[in-house]
Amino acid sequence: MGRAARTAGALVVAAGALAGCSEAEPASATLPTTSAQAAPTSEALPPLGPADFPMPPEARTQDGPGAEAFTRYYIGLINRTSTIMDAVPLREFSSNCRDCDRIATFVDDYAARGYRYQGGILTITWMGSAFEPGDTVEVGFVADQTELQVVDGSGNAIPELSSRAYPGLNSGIAASWDDERNTWVVTSLTLG
Repeated sequence: MGRAARTAGALVVAAGALAGCSEAEPASATLPTTSAQAAPTSEALPPLGPADFPMPPEARTQDGPGAEAFTRYYIGLINRTSTIMDAVPLREFSSNCRDCDRIATFVDDYAARGYRYQGGILTITWMGSAFEPGDTVEVGFVADQTELQVVDGSGNAIPELSSRAYPGLNSGIAASWDDERNTWVVTSLTLG
């Protein structure tokens, strides 16, 4: 099954799950039990990410809200390349992700040539609930991308490397949980 089909399927399932949440259910008569070993607190976790854009604690939980916060953070790392041509964080939080590697390679190649980005900012306009969070998770979202200009060291635009704005990109992230670092790691990224 292709990534686009998986993302579309995740969006359909997420929409169905949200629709199912509209029915009233009685409150549970019992409280949930706690495990003997508490999860590490955000204060106990070592920092991750670049010093100027550290990963927020809410993106470091192995649950749906954590996966959604991580997705926003990873898109923020991509946006960060518009001001800092640094692909290290994109690779730090991805594993065997073809499109993550492609984006990181462009950043590295362009930086080596003295090029930089202007624009190309991704804005998430809609995000579905994380699909079946566990050791792996999928999060579908829609993003708008502003016009991207690649400029040389003199500030001249390079039209053949630049692109127009792209609104309404049906997108998604698949990620796996990294127990050692207490973070999600992107295994697949689809933008549009």
